[in-house]
Amino acid sequence: MDDHIVSLFPNHSALSEREEWVTFITDSPKPPHERITFTLPVINSASNVAVIMTGDSKAEAAYLAIDDLRPECPLIPGRMVQPAIGKLAARKLALSMFRADE
Repeated sequence: MDDHIVSLFPNHSALSEREEWVTFITDSPKPPHERITFTLPVINSASNVAVIMTGDSKAEAAYLAIDDLRPECPLIPGRMVQPAIGKLAARKLALSMFRADE
């Protein structure tokens, strides 16, 4: 399951950052291993947050973040996006929208 947002991964220490708006990681579970990323405080302070995903590998993560809200569900970064005063929108785009040959 591909369940990260920006460069925030489940169970990563960057998820606990509460002061800085931008941070870096050197141990990303997916390449590239060194990344710069926004933190949850900057995402959650936005007026509008749009989550856009493409591909079947994102479907389960999107379901866990948006639809499957039972208490025993894993805490993934997408579920931690909760704008304080803004609006949240999510959308899955079809891959065919990006293919020039179709």
